[in-house]
Amino acid sequence: MMNAISLALTNPTLSGGAGGGGDPDRFMFFATRNRMPSGNIVTAASGTEYVCSKIVVNTPQYKTRTFRFHLSGFASTEGGNSPQETIVTGTIGTPGNSVVVDAMFMRALDGVFRQLQFNASNTTTVADQTNGIWTDPLSTPDIDPESAIELWTFYHTAVGEKIWPVYRIQKHRGERVWGASDFATLQAFMSTPDADSTASLDTSYGQQAQPQYYGPDFMVAKGDWDGRPVALGLVDSLGESRQEFSSAADTRGNLGWLRRWLDKDGGLGRIPHCLVGMPGAGSVREYTGSGSSIATRRRDIIREIIAFNGGKWPFTVVGNQMGQNDVSTVYTTWFNTNYRSLPTRIRAEYPGIKIVALPPLGRTDIQKTITLTSVGTVATGTIAAGTTGLVSGQTVSITGATPTAYNGNVVMTVTGPNTFTYDFAGGTSPATGTIRLGDLGLRVEFQAYSANQSWPADGTDASGKWRLHDDIMAQTSACCDAAIDTYPAWVSPSRGGCWPGMLELPSTTLTVQAGTDGVATYNSITVADASFLRPEQTINLYSGPDGVARLSTQIIASIAGNVITYQGTSAVVMPIGTVVRPAASIGESTPASMVHPQPIMIDRISNGVPQSEKSKFVV
Repeated sequence: MMNAISLALTNPTLSGGAGGGGDPDRFMFFATRNRMPSGNIVTAASGTEYVCSKIVVNTPQYKTRTFRFHLSGFASTEGGNSPQETIVTGTIGTPGNSVVVDAMFMRALDGVFRQLQFNASNTTTVADQTNGIWTDPLSTPDIDPESAIELWTFYHTAVGEKIWPVYRIQKHRGERVWGASDFATLQAFMSTPDADSTASLDTSYGQQAQPQYYGPDFMVAKGDWDGRPVALGLVDSLGESRQEFSSAADTRGNLGWLRRWLDKDGGLGRIPHCLVGMPGAGSVREYTGSGSSIATRRRDIIREIIAFNGGKWPFTVVGNQMGQNDVSTVYTTWFNTNYRSLPTRIRAEYPGIKIVALPPLGRTDIQKTITLTSVGTVATGTIAAGTTGLVSGQTVSITGATPTAYNGNVVMTVTGPNTFTYDFAGGTSPATGTIRLGDLGLRVEFQAYSANQSWPADGTDASGKWRLHDDIMAQTSACCDAAIDTYPAWVSPSRGGCWPGMLELPSTTLTVQAGTDGVATYNSITVADASFLRPEQTINLYSGPDGVARLSTQIIASIAGNVITYQGTSAVVMPIGTVVRPAASIGESTPASMVHPQPIMIDRISNGVPQSEKSKFVV
């Protein structure tokens, strides 16, 4: 790891003054876990219209001592038009209800609650469709490097009114959400800070349906910043952990491959960062727009930091991961909107800034369109694209057929290069509808490239993503000042441009039989090695000599050693030796495509991009 002196020598523009080569009087992004408001808005319910969210963030590898936190009056959409900042409590142009902040506290490892103020007041009102408000600077005794800080936000609205979404509570890290009908009842939790969350608010833990609660988004601090890079991240759903939810967070609150990679203690060490993007596919909107398409409020809040920072940025470098989830008709849309227009706006906003780009991950389909006929109870499927990657005895999913008796998870027999059969209850022949067969992501050979994603041998395809990859790495048209290649960290070892199939990734087996008679239920299994799995992950369990006949699909609730507890239950009898594999995707209603990296791939990417590449963030 580079020390403060070598960092200052590498980056002399950051040297000078106390703090080991940095600037002790400069507010910088510092906190792990911080997140921009986005997602599903929350409606205040009777009896819990007063809320306290306790969020835990972690500090950098240097001392911090003066803090400011921001509360926003808006949230961004997630999905096709993200990152528009148009989640509001009313409608655009017609402000809705305000959120009253009754108090806010910071609590460090010394256990002392320090009250944060807003313009010298203990309370504030955050109005809808405003940028929000900053806490006043709070000076504390030195906070040790790599410490945990609790942020307690007490707020309320009237019953039935709206509250902006920010955080899914990571309760395994000590985070909590409490609700009551009055502020005084909530304050009592300050004497029992580890008390369980209020049950009606603490629902769907570790799932996409888990509600999100209000709290500070932008966070800055002064301290012994040592001159290391501090990154402002422009990201979409592949960068801002669309594929993971609260219970999968690591000990410092990180979700997703990018945060985990930036916060690893390798190379230059942990790089403090603030990711201002969120899940979605409308990156062309970032840092532009107004009215019903506004995406400039987060930009303007950063301007507020710069103003109270004496003109200094709270970061040193910009990381651009944006736009990789956008699927457009031609290459030029990706490149011109996300790697020319966006960098142009960023450079105009931050003259002289260094932009480091992170080229795209893959996007492949693990379903193919088929036709179905039948004779009696034997269905015959035909795949024009071929049965390559499928084997007899394998469980596949059939969807979209009418009559519905054709649909379900079935065990197939491959009968030719384009045909297969399976047993079913019987029905009218031929089946109608848009019928799809999915292989659950088992073999890379079965994957189909999504539109404009086909892998070329030379990367010169005129319309596809891999020309984008090559142009980013070559810094074509000044799209960036440096690029960090993600491709080797995620790609299949046997097929270019594809995610690894599940057979190419780690698996484990049951060491104790699960189930007894197919009737009695259970909710845990014991495996030989659970080290590559994590809570929230969907797993498939397979039998047979080749481990391709699926017995069950489950979602992991928790892991203790090699004992996996399910979120649900099962009655299926599974003998010792049953194969356990991660599923192809997580956070999707149907695992139809490889878009968001599943947890095992998050680990593969964050571990696979060399930590030495962090040197490219040095200005």
